Amino acid sequence: MVSGLSARAARVVRAGRAGLNAACVVLGAACVVPSVSCGPPPPGVAGGIAPRRALAGSILRDDRVIIGRGSVIRAVGVARRFVYAVTSDAVLVYDRDRRAWLPPFTRDGGFDPSLIRAVAVDPDDDSAWLITAMGAWTLQPLTAFVTRAPAGPLPARLRASTLESVYREFPSLEAFGRLLSRDDRSLQSYPVISGARAPDRTEVWLGTAGGGLLQVDPLFNRAEPIVYGLAVSGAGAIARAADGVWIAPASRVAEPRLAITFTTSDLQRWRWIDDASRREFGGARATALVTGEGVLWMGTTRGLFRVPLDAGGARAFTTINGLPSEIVLSLLYRRERLWIGTASGLAQFHIDSADGGRQSVALVPAPRVPVRALFATGDTTWIGTDAGLFLAAPGDTDRLVPPAAASTQPRLRQSVRAIAGADSAVFVALADGVLAFSVRSGGWREPFAAVPWRTVGDIDALAADARTLWAGGPLGVLAIDRATGGSRILRTGSDLPDAVTGIVLDGPWAWIATLGGVVRVRRSSDGLVP
Repeated sequence: MVSGLSARAARVVRAGRAGLNAACVVLGAACVVPSVSCGPPPPGVAGGIAPRRALAGSILRDDRVIIGRGSVIRAVGVARRFVYAVTSDAVLVYDRDRRAWLPPFTRDGGFDPSLIRAVAVDPDDDSAWLITAMGAWTLQPLTAFVTRAPAGPLPARLRASTLESVYREFPSLEAFGRLLSRDDRSLQSYPVISGARAPDRTEVWLGTAGGGLLQVDPLFNRAEPIVYGLAVSGAGAIARAADGVWIAPASRVAEPRLAITFTTSDLQRWRWIDDASRREFGGARATALVTGEGVLWMGTTRGLFRVPLDAGGARAFTTINGLPSEIVLSLLYRRERLWIGTASGLAQFHIDSADGGRQSVALVPAPRVPVRALFATGDTTWIGTDAGLFLAAPGDTDRLVPPAAASTQPRLRQSVRAIAGADSAVFVALADGVLAFSVRSGGWREPFAAVPWRTVGDIDALAADARTLWAGGPLGVLAIDRATGGSRILRTGSDLPDAVTGIVLDGPWAWIATLGGVVRVRRSSDGLVP
């Protein structure tokens, strides 16, 4: 028997193995959940237990956290201690006593949160019963077990609540729904689509389509957003913040809310920043993100956006303002100057004049080809283009020159897809691998000859620190030990939800942005993945 299972969970496992098939009825204190058919565990789930990639326990589950969209809450369940909020990608668990989020429960071992229709809570241990059309699962938040429920009728002690039952008890909430879910910054309201009443106090938790989870006082019709996760389903770019990361949106489907997400490194504080002008950032997919002086600069497939962090709407810069193309591929902020790499060349302007109503973008003499990477070391700016690598000489930012070694290193005239650096090394990702430049010696070399770069596909993201180099692409991420050349891989599909769009290394954490969400990985003692 798996250690940590309670006697009740052990009985669940044994009943699941029996493979009984019957109708399950959940009797709640406020309503009756429609009956569902409970059958044997799905293929690949031995003994009714969904095998997780990390061992049971919240500490180990925290080693790799997959963060998806948290703005759409499809079902809610409230126990004395925990609140369960169901999204299309995960079951979010909020600890009411500690006012803290537990690591989310995502797809694994046959468990699919997108199939959950309702949540019932067990008053004996505050666990959740997740109801689907094909049966039910039990979720133990503290021991991190997700278990197939036994066949047969579900226990009568379970409490379930629906939005309809909440409205019957507190009729004013239905009328105030749009006001409760209104975002103070954008003044946008979101429809309430799920809800549950707390069993131990006069408190209601509502799920919305765009506004996330709301903690509501139904007597005074006041709501507080309790935010977790991304505002949209994917991440187009990621940037380091002082105490966490900023995540730019990449929408794969029609989204009720297009916003930039901030989270602290411990995943406890979250913030969504909308376009207060209500233009939704032009509905574009983000491609690059940098911060500077209380402002976010976001490159997208429909231009460049200046997003203030305090108040006000985002300002768009397009070809009308002088951009060579509305498809922005890379950004670099340094010394009150913003470099903008686009699909048709390079541009820049001074940050201190960016607020001017008629500010135009200055073109930089460069090949009119895609500029995919921008990086700075000392006084030198590195520009990676489809025509090769170029440098902006110190004090002469209007003249780009190829590196001196380009005449003897033909590979430097290949398409440059990403650039990263740490201490005295700069790494340049090409179509067929990576080249390294030593700032101290001024020499080029091919590092890590044995590393299988093509296992991640075309390298679209690079990140480096003193010990490691990380390379990401559509097929996954390679983490490389710079001292030994040893590497480990996280693969798209099994370890990562989708193609990689950005990587940030932040002390013990590696943040990996993908088109299917963000993955935060705890790094092992050698700086790589466990």
